[in-house]
Amino acid sequence: MLISRIVSAAIGIVYLILAFYIGGWFFNLSVLGISLIGMYELYTAVRHRGYNPISWVGYLFIFWLFCYITLHSSCSHAILLSALLAAFFCLFLTVVSQRWSLLDACLTVFGFIYPGMAFMSLILLYNVEIYGKYLLIFTLFATWATDTFAYFTGLGLGKNKLCPRISPKKTVEGSVGGVLGSLITGILVGMVFTHFYRIDIGYVHYAAISLLCGITSQMGDLSASSIKRFCNIKDFGHILPGHGGILDRFDSILFAVPIVYSYYLLFLI
Repeated sequence: MLISRIVSAAIGIVYLILAFYIGGWFFNLSVLGISLIGMYELYTAVRHRGYNPISWVGYLFIFWLFCYITLHSSCSHAILLSALLAAFFCLFLTVVSQRWSLLDACLTVFGFIYPGMAFMSLILLYNVEIYGKYLLIFTLFATWATDTFAYFTGLGLGKNKLCPRISPKKTVEGSVGGVLGSLITGILVGMVFTHFYRIDIGYVHYAAISLLCGITSQMGDLSASSIKRFCNIKDFGHILPGHGGILDRFDSILFAVPIVYSYYLLFLI
């Protein structure tokens, strides 16, 4: 189990480095691929509870959104319209067919937004002028640091349960350690960017983004655990040996990246 976990993690890291280095179509198609797999995992999970999401509608609209944001420089209106059109289309299908209920339509749109649109934010952040690639790398480091520091702090100091109904092993001490770990790692990565790559957005912004990653990544982790508990499953999938599914591995990033992109739009443009 440990060996398969290490091997799959190593392969994932190598692939991630290649995707960042090559960029362009390779990076974009990689994001589309994990987005579709993540949506499939979510739709499969809710089927365990007897629901019947209209999965092909979700795939169709995420592909349309992907084409739009990769071919056009301005896509804010497309993001809003794609969500609205997907909702309208799913609702109409419940009118013309008895195969799907209102809840099925809602779950279809939910899967389109999470994880579908959430994964698309990786492309949006990566393509930001000047800062984009570095902000995404920064977010990944801060998010992974949160997970690592939270785990070891909770293991050594954890006493008070954070959210026992959803994740019994997580503790308040681990959560605080995760946020502090994200802050420390973020400052260190910011120093590297500033001194070696001349990406100087200011340490205040580095600290703020680190704190946001530390908080939102844990929100993403707990939210994914809540979905799995609701669906009565242990993992979303088995595509990553030792790690589970795409959503099991990227649950924290799915919350952190859209928040960092929003921070960029609000404070860094």
